[in-house]
Amino acid sequence: MLLLNRQGNRRQKAAGIGVLLLLLLVVAGKGLAVQLAVMPVEDLSKGDNGLNPSMTGRLCEALIQKGYAVVEEKRIIDFMAKYRIRWVGRLDTNHVLLLRKELGIDYLLLGSVNQVREKEPAALGVALEIVRANDAKMIWAGSAQLCRADVRKFLGLAEPRNISEIEDIVVKRIMEILPQKLPESAEFSPENLTEEIRLTPEVVKPGAMMHCRIRFSENNMRPTDVSVSVVIGEKIVEAVYSSQEQCYEAAWTATGRDGRYPVSVSINRGKLGRKNIFAGSFQVDGQPPEIALSLRGQELDGEVVLRRQLTVIPVLKEPEPLATWEVGILDASGQVVKAESGHGNLPERFSWWGQRQDGIMAEDGLYTVRVSVSDRAGNDASASEKFRVLRKRPELNIVTEKKEGALQIDLGYDGKVPLAFWRVELRNGAGAILLETSGEKLPARLLVPLSKEGDKVSCRVYGQDVLGNKLRQVIDNLLALKSGGDKTEDQASGKDAEGNGWAVDF
Repeated sequence: MLLLNRQGNRRQKAAGIGVLLLLLLVVAGKGLAVQLAVMPVEDLSKGDNGLNPSMTGRLCEALIQKGYAVVEEKRIIDFMAKYRIRWVGRLDTNHVLLLRKELGIDYLLLGSVNQVREKEPAALGVALEIVRANDAKMIWAGSAQLCRADVRKFLGLAEPRNISEIEDIVVKRIMEILPQKLPESAEFSPENLTEEIRLTPEVVKPGAMMHCRIRFSENNMRPTDVSVSVVIGEKIVEAVYSSQEQCYEAAWTATGRDGRYPVSVSINRGKLGRKNIFAGSFQVDGQPPEIALSLRGQELDGEVVLRRQLTVIPVLKEPEPLATWEVGILDASGQVVKAESGHGNLPERFSWWGQRQDGIMAEDGLYTVRVSVSDRAGNDASASEKFRVLRKRPELNIVTEKKEGALQIDLGYDGKVPLAFWRVELRNGAGAILLETSGEKLPARLLVPLSKEGDKVSCRVYGQDVLGNKLRQVIDNLLALKSGGDKTEDQASGKDAEGNGWAVDF
């Protein structure tokens, strides 16, 4: 019995040691896993500071499933807040080395959504870079994109139905092209050769000049001890030392197709060897923005008409960050009567109430609204639409004729804007109503009996056209009108002021 107990105890101890060893191996395996920091994915369609949290989260989940140890998002956000990093595209070498030092990462994944379209056909394009943290060197770059029109299937079976499902497919394609395994990076070296690496501009046209400035840490090395070059793909540009600026400077022409190009700096220290440092990336953009305008206002005969307010809605067919914008209202001669401008992305809409730049209301006539934009590379584009300002009051033509003890009144209208309604009141000299009538169509003929010789017939006309312009005509005595409806001298000069007054409601 005693022997059996001893053997059982030995088996339990052996089993416990085996479990402990297995746990140690698992913990050690996790500790040795490559630490990857997924930086917030930029969304260029939302401006310089635009981010795409959905794509960032999907990439993190996919990388964890693939076996990478992904740094917690909160730690990355706290790091960016600590060093006031507002845009991932402006990460420099020092930031990469600090990420390595403070978060213990081996690699960074930098990504940007450079195309997103939620309307049909929905589309998404993503560019990615992997940067090694111990020397800030880019070791991999790739991209993936998908347009729903490219995956049309018979009867629509298994097609992505929305942008969320397109994101899933794009992330899956990214995982397929990522390196199968990232080697564990070497131990962090406290040596930081550079104090500043500045790459400008961030976005350029094809053929524009790019500049890179490299400044070494103070007392770190002398210009005679090193040679510096900038590497852009297969192109190598020698950097020249400026004694005045105390830094190295390199300049080259941005050529090639539109896209993002990584840049690294190669520092040759002679016997101490060569060191390559990731400097960042720049984007070549030779395509001007595509812009369209939609005008919202009242319509008349196929034209948009301003009476109270005109709303202008600018739309970029392919959303992208803008540098500047300008909106202008031009009259028929091409003169600008109102203009506004700004920096950054376009407002969702503009509203114009018909005032010129000097505050005076614009006259009736044909006008053009023009919206001009310039993207970050300096590509210009504009769009324009015509509209008409019509605020002139409607006015009726009134012709009278005496006929056998009665007054015949003919109402006519030859205005361009159709009437919505009209109403007429006729009164005698004592103020009693002789006739009150209304309608929508003209011409119209009215007949009013005359009670006695020398009495007068006053007329008040009210109405409104289809644009909302109101009229109020007052004629003190219709019998005083000249033949054919011509006014008397007093009426022509406007002395019967309530008589023949008008108002525009705006």
